[in-house]
Amino acid sequence: MWSRLYRNHVIMPFPSYDTAANAWAPQADISWYVGPSRESAFVRFPNRFMTEADAVACALRRGEAWIDDHLGRSHSIGGSEPARTIDRIEAVKNGREIVTPPQRHRPWHVEKAFTFGQFKSVIARSGVRLSEETLHKSYAALVKLRKNNHWSWAQTRQKVEYSQHHRSVAQTSTKHQSSARIPLTERGWRRIS
Repeated sequence: MWSRLYRNHVIMPFPSYDTAANAWAPQADISWYVGPSRESAFVRFPNRFMTEADAVACALRRGEAWIDDHLGRSHSIGGSEPARTIDRIEAVKNGREIVTPPQRHRPWHVEKAFTFGQFKSVIARSGVRLSEETLHKSYAALVKLRKNNHWSWAQTRQKVEYSQHHRSVAQTSTKHQSSARIPLTERGWRRIS
């Protein structure tokens, strides 16, 4: 019996004699594994040949083209990295050129976090001098509020900058320095608007 393993697909030619055309018709059963299950397709080709051997050769050759097309469609839909690796190994074994598909750009934007160091810097710009422990406690409360309100990091930064700007405006209007204070709880940060 004829068969060929190609790109993790098994091609089994089943030529049949076409009495109307008085020739051999190439056809093949192509099977492959998807996870634990096996899938297959029975493919008929329109060519006709005078000998059974020619029909078999055609079924094997056209079966490989069918597999290439099948894998091309599945890769464009989002073929897995292991499948692409297997394809590369097969290409090297068969001496074919390795074609790497272009990488897709991710449509989403990854937002940079407002770090503790950045938070500390914004607070320091306003002239406030606080202990590291107080700054950590205030930052933790702010991050908790951000998470609960589903704020972006940009919105969180704006909240801190607004709080420091609002504080400095209040100090210049009253012409005296109030004690250095920043919110230490989620509720305290929520009150700043």
